[in-house]
Amino acid sequence: MATAHILSIDQKRLIRHHQVYILGGITIQNQLMRDLFQYELQLYPGLSPDIKAFPVSSNLNGGRRLVLIDCLERDMDNYLAGRELTDYIVPHFQLVAFFNLLPHWGREREAINLGVKGFFYRTDSLEILGEGVFTLFTEGLWIPRGALFEPLEDEEGDAEDLYDKLSLQPPNILLTRREKQILHNLGRGLRNKNIAEELGIGEATVKTHIYNIYKKIGVRRRSEAVLWAVRHNCLH
Repeated sequence: MATAHILSIDQKRLIRHHQVYILGGITIQNQLMRDLFQYELQLYPGLSPDIKAFPVSSNLNGGRRLVLIDCLERDMDNYLAGRELTDYIVPHFQLVAFFNLLPHWGREREAINLGVKGFFYRTDSLEILGEGVFTLFTEGLWIPRGALFEPLEDEEGDAEDLYDKLSLQPPNILLTRREKQILHNLGRGLRNKNIAEELGIGEATVKTHIYNIYKKIGVRRRSEAVLWAVRHNCLH
């Protein structure tokens, strides 16, 4: 597979001062990932099954350090309950993501609350991996569409009732029903055009609602809005 077009030259320049570490065994797949990061993304990753092999501090000139945790041979339910993630990895590294997750794992919200910022699945392509790593470095969050909940048409009950049940905290932040709809669809990973088509409104109207949401909840980008919604239990 040709991988030269995973990221543009400008995108590679934006992330070249960051660092990525692969926490996993010295497998063929992980070595290929390391080569991908080094030769295609122009990053210089570390690879080790021991988190303490990676430096907890380094001179990156403002760059971020991302730990990619290989889930292939881990019992992820027990791993979330363990202490390595919460007591060591999250406090010492700015970005933490899981990769090789089973599709429909179902515990992404819990992982986000523990400090995990990204999720990659066993079915993801190299292009998705490259895009996700770039987005983690530039926006601080990579949550694929559908990772937090099933689409609305799979939910029980009427969609209007679902939006009315969104629990928004703190209580002094009041979003309109339409803003709740927009926020819900941001959590699904939909683009402005897709949201507009689904709700039957103009794309400019969607942008206006997103701007108002940002002002009300005090964020500046989509990833921050989704993270706020997850932490305040707004994406049922």
